[in-house]
Amino acid sequence: MTRTQSILLALALGIIGGLAIRATGHGGMLTAVSAIQPLGQMWVRALQMTLIPLVFAMVAHGAADAMAGGRGGRLIGGTLAVFLALLVLTAVICTITTETALHLWPIPPHALAGLTDAGGQKLPSLSEQLLAIIPDNPVAAAANGQIFPLVIFALAFGLAIARLKDGEGKPSTLPSTLGQVAQAMMVIVDWVLVAAPIGIFILALGLATTSGLAVARMLAIFVALCLGNSVVMALVCYLLVTLLGAERLGRFAAAVAPAQAMAAGTSSSMASTPVMLEVALEKLRLPEDVAGLVIPMAVSVFRMGTVANAIPAVLVAAHAAGIEPTLTQLVLAGVAVVLGSMTAGGLPGAAVIYAFYAPGLQVLGAPLAIMPLYIAVIALPDPIITAATVTGDLTAATLVARLMRRKA
Repeated sequence: MTRTQSILLALALGIIGGLAIRATGHGGMLTAVSAIQPLGQMWVRALQMTLIPLVFAMVAHGAADAMAGGRGGRLIGGTLAVFLALLVLTAVICTITTETALHLWPIPPHALAGLTDAGGQKLPSLSEQLLAIIPDNPVAAAANGQIFPLVIFALAFGLAIARLKDGEGKPSTLPSTLGQVAQAMMVIVDWVLVAAPIGIFILALGLATTSGLAVARMLAIFVALCLGNSVVMALVCYLLVTLLGAERLGRFAAAVAPAQAMAAGTSSSMASTPVMLEVALEKLRLPEDVAGLVIPMAVSVFRMGTVANAIPAVLVAAHAAGIEPTLTQLVLAGVAVVLGSMTAGGLPGAAVIYAFYAPGLQVLGAPLAIMPLYIAVIALPDPIITAATVTGDLTAATLVARLMRRKA
């Protein structure tokens, strides 16, 4: 049994067992479930302890690499502009679809009652949130687990160390050291995930015992929103390519199909990169310099599918904790998700969840403790999410080629 299968099985068994215990109302069994909950919380803390060094190292390393590898300033600038525009569009569309769905099919505000006492949190004011974006003390921000300000500082730090030289005038080795720190954190995450089925089972058991079917409904809505948003954004890609005159609809759809199939089969945009390059060069006939630069950059910093599922992850957690975000908080959460998706390096499994979801969750005051549950179910929509990401990558490359032709 693979890790993904064992985690899904543990989640299902935990929910079923918790519902059964809740139905019987057996005092001894309810006491036993409460007694083992600290073990589940210990597993969550073990997973969270890598979050701060992991986020800082990978953001700083990614920023330094982008500065050091400067090739074709105009092409890079155009590429990043297209990436940012598409990610902002994704965040706006997915926020609208997610909030609409959550108002049509609301999540009980007590859905996370057994996991954390998150209900009734007082959200900070707009001025407090804007001031908190720039940390006055990065060390204190890291110590307090304030991820979004840490990302801002790490981005500035990465841009600064890219300019450093050693005594012989050669580039500093500090960026590569940060890359190794990030890799070490990933190793620790992998160790902690060995116990994922046990941790997930204990957490699901406690949630189902306390919240009943509310937690199962919450996770089902999350998975459905991930699938729906991914499909919607793939269709938006087809529409953009056609309306902006970059490619004919039928030709583009036929060209990207092999890359979508590879993405769905592997659930990895990295593994789909060779196929994407082949599609870009041979089927879409994109210029070699555009395909050779945009596709690798897209795999590194442009994750449309991740934004499409991070938005519902953040908003579902907020609603499940009894938080009704205002328009301002929705905008700030979208900014956090977009910034995290562009600055974070490609990471496996749980590291992706923590790196991409946590800043948006903190902006809204939603509980970070929900993320192990997302880890348990994200494998279900992952093939469609990855296919949407690959579609976005090829869409971006096609639009950049169109932009370069227009400038020429």
